[in-house]
Amino acid sequence: MDLDQAITMLKKCVKENGTNDQKHIDLGLVPADEKEIHAKALAVVKLAILEGKISQDEFMARVHLN
Repeated sequence: MDLDQAITMLKKCVKENGTNDQKHIDLGLVPADEKEIHAKALAVVKLAILEGKISQDEFMARVHLN
């Protein structure tokens, strides 16, 4: 899985907190049989951020967390 595929998958996991108008990634939004692949997508993104391939701000913008 590449970074773009991981980001596309994680867009489906964005949940809005209605009280604070904040968003976060919630793997509970995906079916149980897809959680493992979404967790892998999260690991791919985390590694890319640590390696400097993408900034955290860019990731957050691409998955619509901000």
